[in-house]
Amino acid sequence: MVKPMEPSVCLKPVAVNTGSGGQDGLLVFFADQLVAVLVRLEGTHDPNTTLQGQWFLEAGFGPCQAWNKGQVFATQDEAVAWVRDQVLQQGDDGP
Repeated sequence: MVKPMEPSVCLKPVAVNTGSGGQDGLLVFFADQLVAVLVRLEGTHDPNTTLQGQWFLEAGFGPCQAWNKGQVFATQDEAVAWVRDQVLQQGDDGP
C-alpha cells in the first residue's frame, strides 16, 4: 500500500514591522495555506538577550493559533517542525 504524500511546508522570507523596526520574518505555508508568521528575535530590542536569534510565533492561523502562549523556538527548523506537528494533529483530530 502506498502512503499518500504529506503536503509540504513552504517558507517565504519577509520583513515584519513589529513596532520596533523591520525584523527578519517568515511566512509559513502548509498545503498552500498560510498557517504562521515567525519573527527572528533581535537582542537590540529585547532586554532578554538569551532570546536573540530565536524564532517567535508572531501570529498563528488555524491549527497554529497557539501564538498567544508566547511560543519561542531555538531554531527555524524547530519552529517549522512545531508548525507541521500542529497541522498534522488537527488533521488527525478532524475539523
